[in-house]
Amino acid sequence: MIEEKSNLKDKTGRISLIFSVIAIIAVIVFFILEIIENDESHEPTIVQSMPVISSESGSIVFVNTDMVLQNYELVTKLTTELESDRKRKDADFTSRQKAYESDAAYFQEQVQQQSISEASAQQIYEQLMAKQQELYELQDQLAAQLAQKEFEMNMVLLDSIRNYLERLNLIYNYDYILSYNSTGNILLGKDTFNITQQIIDGLNKEYFIKYKTEE
Repeated sequence: MIEEKSNLKDKTGRISLIFSVIAIIAVIVFFILEIIENDESHEPTIVQSMPVISSESGSIVFVNTDMVLQNYELVTKLTTELESDRKRKDADFTSRQKAYESDAAYFQEQVQQQSISEASAQQIYEQLMAKQQELYELQDQLAAQLAQKEFEMNMVLLDSIRNYLERLNLIYNYDYILSYNSTGNILLGKDTFNITQQIIDGLNKEYFIKYKTEE
């Protein structure tokens, strides 16, 4: 019988932790943005209406990435897609595993009843071992596929947030936009420098414009 291995969900980690990669990356990366003159030719269309705090030269603001990941609609969309894919792969693997276990149980019964020859038993045994190895390889393959998709989704999220901040800064000219979360390096900061909610609102505005029109 095939030894029970941890399922695909355990190998790839809980979905709620998947996007923590972005928060970790954001903690150690400053969005150091070039100060660009705020003329009409550089103003992004969606970001213009954002009620973000105005700034002066030498300004620093911060964004709580924990809150962004909890409230950004794109995170929910990508998490749902990844979870659905994981369930499909898990169901496919479980079905194959049950089929193998059924064949193995039937083979064991035949051996115990001595209803097959030794040569046939050896041949069937080798076939079962080959199927067992295929299952191991399939499980690793499916887990690798999920890990790759997880990585790609993380990159989509990171790029989406970074791109938005870059376009936002064409208007407000912050010198630094820092990342903050519960395990980060910023222990305390004035609320006036916290633009988290404005960023969430802006990201979700763009999300609904981009994705809802595609549905």
